[in-house]
Amino acid sequence: MMKYVAAKATSWLDRLEKFTVVTLCGSIVVLIFMGVLSRFFFHYSIAWSEELARYMFLLGALFGAAAACKTGQHGGIPLLVDKLPPAWQRVTEVIVGICMLVFIGFLAWLSYGTTLRALASGQSSMTTGIPVWVINGGMFMAFSLAFLRTIQGLILGAYRVDKPFVDEHE
Repeated sequence: MMKYVAAKATSWLDRLEKFTVVTLCGSIVVLIFMGVLSRFFFHYSIAWSEELARYMFLLGALFGAAAACKTGQHGGIPLLVDKLPPAWQRVTEVIVGICMLVFIGFLAWLSYGTTLRALASGQSSMTTGIPVWVINGGMFMAFSLAFLRTIQGLILGAYRVDKPFVDEHE
């Protein structure tokens, strides 16, 4: 029963991640296209379009990176690890996973602090008027998700060099 619940939660989270990243990327394309058309045809610049697209790009990249952590698609150096004996390869993979958890956890902790400070200050974006804590909160959610997905990737064996991870839901 517990495995069924975990599989359902993972499947739901996978779909939510994909939907978020695709929606953000699609929205960026539409927003930038509208901004260009507005400047070219109407000689009117939509001042907030660039800033909103920048926020969407940032969040899309962070949520995309979180999704990649589940399958071990990070910036590792497999060429170097391949040269090591098999026992050392596994040790290296575990060390890399732990280092990733420490680094991502630190980023999540920092973004949590900046979110609270932005919330307390009431600061908002200059052109869009979006509260800064909303953007920082999105970063905190993405880093927290990346932390969770890295743990999941380690459990699933996604960081193994000798046995590449294949996601059965793809």
